[in-house]
Amino acid sequence: MAQEAINNIQEQLINKIKAVLPMNENLVQSISDVLNLSVDSAYRRIRGEKLFNIEEVAVLCKTFKIKFDEEVEIFSNKATFDFTLLEHNKANFKNWLANILSNLKAISSRPENTILYSADDVPIWHHFNDEILINFKLFYWLKTILGDVDFINKNYEPTLIEPALVQMAKDISYYYNQTTSVEIWTEDSFNSTIKQVEYFWESGFFKDKKDALAICNSIKNEMDLLVKMCINSSKLLSGKENFTMYQSEVMVGNNSIVANIGSTKISYVSYNTFNMMTTTNTLFVNEAEEWLKNLIKKSIQISGVGEKQRNQYFKKLYDKLENTRSKIELS
Repeated sequence: MAQEAINNIQEQLINKIKAVLPMNENLVQSISDVLNLSVDSAYRRIRGEKLFNIEEVAVLCKTFKIKFDEEVEIFSNKATFDFTLLEHNKANFKNWLANILSNLKAISSRPENTILYSADDVPIWHHFNDEILINFKLFYWLKTILGDVDFINKNYEPTLIEPALVQMAKDISYYYNQTTSVEIWTEDSFNSTIKQVEYFWESGFFKDKKDALAICNSIKNEMDLLVKMCINSSKLLSGKENFTMYQSEVMVGNNSIVANIGSTKISYVSYNTFNMMTTTNTLFVNEAEEWLKNLIKKSIQISGVGEKQRNQYFKKLYDKLENTRSKIELS
């Protein structure tokens, strides 16, 4: 392997360490401590004047929980992915939420961060601003998608949702609001959530009509908040511009995410409803990012500008929700 390529691998490894290192910890001192090296020796490795040996690479990867094989894979058509195995129980589901929360904490902790997101479905953190909607979404996923034994034969009952899960969802919303994101939605992005309410209603999983209508109200609140975010180009609605939304008339097909965390990029790819695989493989991430940027070029910005297009877009969403509300009220 050419010397330039080897140096690039070492640089990528150091960038990964930077990405996971807490903001209050010094990179040089951390590597010095972990490898039991002098500060000068650590500097020489960071500057690329000296290569890590195989034992040092192993210690760094183990300590900082990063994968070295991804750096070698940039010279091939292979990519290694991480994923959280979702099993049919609440404990595993809690781990899944904790993984999302951990990722958002890491992203939001960096001064320069951006999430590029093509939203085939509504990104889950948008559901987590309202406790009624949090309870419904968590109940739906546990009962219908995961088939948790505690929910299989139960009608919708918010009290069955553990408070710890609700708090985790709120924390996810909080850290998402600290990030800068560019999101590409379609007219169908809200379809799955609206159809979930219809499915529960038609299947008799709501004990009372008022429960179904309360969730419809929460979805409307979610849409109202999204409109405000678009008008202000801000999730915090406080003047800090950290939200850009596009409407794509092209079906995006899946939920695809690329997160920029300083000099490190991570690609998230959805599968099996809401599962996510992640990789930092440079070739894969760059291709995913290029696809998202090309999709943006074919889309219409509806945040900050494009008031007419924004109003037209959200009117269609409100109309879909109103149709569902009317079905429930007239049943």
